[in-house]
Amino acid sequence: MIVERFFTPGLAEVAYLVADESTRQAAVIDPRRDVDVYLEWLNVHAFDLVAILETHVHADFVSGARELQHRTGAPIFASRLGQQEFPHRPLDDGDTVAVGDLILQALWTPGHTPEHMAYRLIDPAVRPEPVALFSGDLLFVGEVGRPDLLGAAATADLATQLFTTLTTRLDHLQDDVVVYPGHTAGSSCGRKIGEAPQTTMGIERQGNYALQFDDRDAFVEAIMTRMPTPPAYYPRMKMVNKAGPILLDELDAGSALTLAHVDRLLAEGAVIIDAREERAFDAGHIPGSYYAGDTADFVNWAGWLAPYDRQIVLVLDRDDAFGAFATELYRIGLDSIAGYLEGGFETWTAACRPASTLAGLSPDQLRRSLDSGEPVRIVDVRTEAEWSEGHIAGAANTFAGDIVKGSETAPDVSGMLLLACASGYRSRVAASMLKARGVTNVVQLDGGMDAWQDLGYPVEAA
Repeated sequence: MIVERFFTPGLAEVAYLVADESTRQAAVIDPRRDVDVYLEWLNVHAFDLVAILETHVHADFVSGARELQHRTGAPIFASRLGQQEFPHRPLDDGDTVAVGDLILQALWTPGHTPEHMAYRLIDPAVRPEPVALFSGDLLFVGEVGRPDLLGAAATADLATQLFTTLTTRLDHLQDDVVVYPGHTAGSSCGRKIGEAPQTTMGIERQGNYALQFDDRDAFVEAIMTRMPTPPAYYPRMKMVNKAGPILLDELDAGSALTLAHVDRLLAEGAVIIDAREERAFDAGHIPGSYYAGDTADFVNWAGWLAPYDRQIVLVLDRDDAFGAFATELYRIGLDSIAGYLEGGFETWTAACRPASTLAGLSPDQLRRSLDSGEPVRIVDVRTEAEWSEGHIAGAANTFAGDIVKGSETAPDVSGMLLLACASGYRSRVAASMLKARGVTNVVQLDGGMDAWQDLGYPVEAA
């Protein structure tokens, strides 16, 4: 028996390949859209793919199930209740999928979504009972899947289903059953997911706060308190994954764009996403462009920033990085990628075009400004939970994602509007959006609250 883990940074998503060595058969659970990594493994190790399984209709990334089926011919298995509109074999609770001598058994586990299926792995050579659980977005390390991603009207019922699932549907699993979750730390599918790549039922029964409740109402209150705002693109992903995403070879590949071509695209409503290193963006960027940076966070915040009905133009540090960034955008269904400005920001400045900058204050500079009584309004753009644990005295809290979606940070004031986050990344994202809306007095805290606290400067808790 082989269980191979495939981790996708940024999305903090995990797919799994389950293989039977004796028969050389394999299955993939919850693949991402760009499927070459699974195909390469199968080719190198000489296994045949016999099944593609989905735990649920995903909200945070484009499923690669249809892409993998297109490339291999293997059948897709998914919950009947998901009512997905592309060819697949529907599963009901207790149905099994054979992978050589191994058995993957569907376990209906509603709560995160109504159709959610976990998969029990049975290896008859070891024992007749399950040895592992592929828990999808039901059970994470120290956390459970959030029940609020289908809208306010569905949240109460899903939270009740989640409580019932956790208290009655997992009882039969022994403590030594290995749990392979669909996400790790960094995903927005749970409130605060742990970093470990796997866990066990025994560990979670002992230490996961969500598994300690006998009272449903207390459970619901505990899991929903200070739940962060989900990324803006999640509802779109639900629709894409229910209908079945467009195959990658059917998309128009973006290309190098001249300045004249970019001008035409902007006149037609295109958006510019700046995917350069943060200091390069601070020093100069195309006016009105949105910052998403060059880190693993790019994909999540690109999803917050980019509307799905407009063309996307990327500005990059290196032209040869375009393919990697395009793949990241395809993973969340941002398929209208016109291309990238050839030569990057230097092409823009070489044509004597106007540029914007983003000012920043170091923690020392901010401290001196506050001590001197300068008018500074501080908006902490972290989640409410982060802000409540410790923030600069007087700082208001408006989550960066809410700013991107249009929330006002504050009435315009004289002096400066300073944005702070943990490291300086989210504050840049939010600042770029405010600047694109015409807010001229916005600056950001260099190094964020991490740098502030590293210097021993005081914070207060909510």
